[in-house]
Amino acid sequence: MREAIRTVLAQYADEQYREFSAALIPGAKPLMGVRLPQLRKLAKTIVNDKENKQRWKEETASCEGACRDLFFEETMLRGILIGYGTAKKGFPYEEGAAYLETFIPHVDNWSVCDSFCNSFTFANKHRAEVWELMQPYLYSDREYEVRVSLILLLSHYLKYDSDNRRIARNRKISMTDIGDTASNRERSVCTRQQYPYLDKILATLNREFAQGYYAQMAAAWLLAETFVCFPYESSRMLVEDCQMDAWTYNKALQKIRESLNPDPEIKAYMKRLKK
Repeated sequence: MREAIRTVLAQYADEQYREFSAALIPGAKPLMGVRLPQLRKLAKTIVNDKENKQRWKEETASCEGACRDLFFEETMLRGILIGYGTAKKGFPYEEGAAYLETFIPHVDNWSVCDSFCNSFTFANKHRAEVWELMQPYLYSDREYEVRVSLILLLSHYLKYDSDNRRIARNRKISMTDIGDTASNRERSVCTRQQYPYLDKILATLNREFAQGYYAQMAAAWLLAETFVCFPYESSRMLVEDCQMDAWTYNKALQKIRESLNPDPEIKAYMKRLKK
């Protein structure tokens, strides 16, 4: 990040917050102690600079040499700038894809990963193309390449239907919702047609994850959230020859049990499925 931005960030540094955050983000670059809302506010100011509409591109032009990120907040800001900048109307797919591929190697912690993925709404406009772009990352042997791709699926694929409408999670889930009944099977046919990425997400998750803790946690989180949105389809994967490694599988079950949405009978059932 350029020196001028580093100076601005230093003005917002909070030592107490730095100490608190450092313990939560192992493996990250040194922290300055700037809160996320302030980073987002700064990113919006840069992206919406009317006097220099290319400013955000200038600030994200390089991660090397004099512009190499020295602090956690600089990488975080870079990711948010890319998210906000590429979200602009009519932004070219090729350029947005290039920004994504350039940034991914610099993700080295869960916090930057998750904030960037949440900001990268460019994927909503180019869902099919970004899906194809993500395939090598989904099956990479690098921990954060896998996590980035899984969190992108969680943020921009799981809860959108074929008309790009966002759905809400199920507020309550009972054993009736996951039973292998004729009515559930019939309803599932329509669900799978309406949500074309549901089966793709489940197929992506139905394998072992050995890339590292943060990739495993992302897979477990995504599967648990898929269950809350699509309980019948997800439960079929969980009980029908699931290929997940035991740790990730059990962590997904744990996250389902920790959710407020499933009823006590569902939670007891999930506990019995533990490997």
